[in-house]
Amino acid sequence: MRIIKYFFEEPTLLDFPASESGEQPSEYGLKGLLRQHRHYRGYLAASDLGADTIGGSALEDHTAARVLASILTGPIWFSNRAAGQTDVTLSLLTGIENIVPALAAMASDSVMMMDVDPTEEMVRALTDDNDQKVVMRKIAQLLDAGCTLVFPEQAHMGHDWSIFSPRPVAAYIREAMGNLPKETRGFVVPYVEARGEHKFYFEQYNIDLFARHEV
Repeated sequence: MRIIKYFFEEPTLLDFPASESGEQPSEYGLKGLLRQHRHYRGYLAASDLGADTIGGSALEDHTAARVLASILTGPIWFSNRAAGQTDVTLSLLTGIENIVPALAAMASDSVMMMDVDPTEEMVRALTDDNDQKVVMRKIAQLLDAGCTLVFPEQAHMGHDWSIFSPRPVAAYIREAMGNLPKETRGFVVPYVEARGEHKFYFEQYNIDLFARHEV
């Protein structure tokens, strides 16, 4: 049996973009605090219990990548870099037949960007070994401009995916999981309920833990 699971924070709290001086966040006070919760974040993962594999990209038929690809809208710009690779190249992806293998093949410093005109500087700001707070501010800026971002996340085998969006995604993921192949179960779970290893990897310990969130 295969498990595909999407954990989501909708809306979520991200750091504000830096002010013009680059030293402090640009908003303060109650108004700023409330406005922070305007972004949407998710994590798509998968495992194959029969094959004892854990990782979204490790599913041989790319079922998890296909679920994610089906909710992405173009144009999709793709930078596929391995750790330590210095050159930045950008490819324009169209059609699910191109998006799915790209998602499955993402290297450690890769990124997919939608609804944005990307630059090399932008890619480096998002994927180089930068301060995490700086990266989150850059992500927040791009989300505020309407951009959606997908990053690979290292898994036990292959990788999973982090998704940052300016709009809710969980309902579309749930819909995309409506026609999963046989012997594949899908779950869409609020992240606040899944903190801790035993809950995040619930299928390894108690597959019925999130039965109420099964698609």
